[in-house]
Amino acid sequence: MNTSDQTATCRRRFLKQAALGVAALGAPFSLAAAQNDRKAADSFAFGLVADVHYADTEPKGGRYYRDSAAKLAAAVEVFQREHAAFVVELGDLVNTGPSKAAELSYLKTVCGILGRYPGPKHFVLGNHCVEKLTKAEFLTACGRDPRTTYYSFDHGSHHFVVLDADFLEDGTPYGAGNFQWTDSWIPAEELRWLEADLARAAGRPTIVFIHQNLHNDGNPHAVKNAPQVRKVLEEAGSAVAVFQGHMHTGGGAQIRGVAYRTLRAMVEGPGIENNAFAVVRVNKSRIDFQPFGKMPDGC
Repeated sequence: MNTSDQTATCRRRFLKQAALGVAALGAPFSLAAAQNDRKAADSFAFGLVADVHYADTEPKGGRYYRDSAAKLAAAVEVFQREHAAFVVELGDLVNTGPSKAAELSYLKTVCGILGRYPGPKHFVLGNHCVEKLTKAEFLTACGRDPRTTYYSFDHGSHHFVVLDADFLEDGTPYGAGNFQWTDSWIPAEELRWLEADLARAAGRPTIVFIHQNLHNDGNPHAVKNAPQVRKVLEEAGSAVAVFQGHMHTGGGAQIRGVAYRTLRAMVEGPGIENNAFAVVRVNKSRIDFQPFGKMPDGC
């Protein structure tokens, strides 16, 4: 499979970090520069996919559920070719199935495809992940620790945080369809954890992954208490970027020194020509976002 023929690429400088601040640039992304950066010990890349929504079912509206399998396989090829250090799946890996058994079979298919990538894989919880399953059942099927739905890790000079906004206002976790997709919260306990985790990170530049949106207050795709979450990120002073899914068209904003970027959904549109995913390159001085397929410029 020649993914360069199947997937249109657009390279654009995404972020430049300076004194832990961040500013968007419009200059073209330089692949040669990225290759030189990769020689440095502190330079690396990671892969991003969002809203795969795989299901063995007929298309509905603009969503082509079965086509996501081939799209994901093409993305995995690129992640391998680009030597991604890890891959992050930003939620809604599978679509709602008629039964728990059906959703588990969908997960077996897409996790098998992701398994072709040999490095670490991180699964952000989305609302469709727990339509029929509990969080523990979903994470177990993906080969992750079922007790840990939000956590952090370090790679190179950077700190990474995986958040879970699949909670009701009272802190009850989503599970087996006990929620409305527009009612999403980061509970107080997770906020306290986030504040402490960022303090422990000792000022490392931090990138956050979440399914629901943290930048567009009042939008049905937004976390209801997003302003509180942003306040924690802003006061820590180390957060430089937040990558999100959920809103299938993609989008983003810059708010008080933090870049919020929502990826276009992989499930949207028929065929490999409508694929959407990204490779993010990181070094000490900048973050470069490389969109593939129908991913909009600047994510």
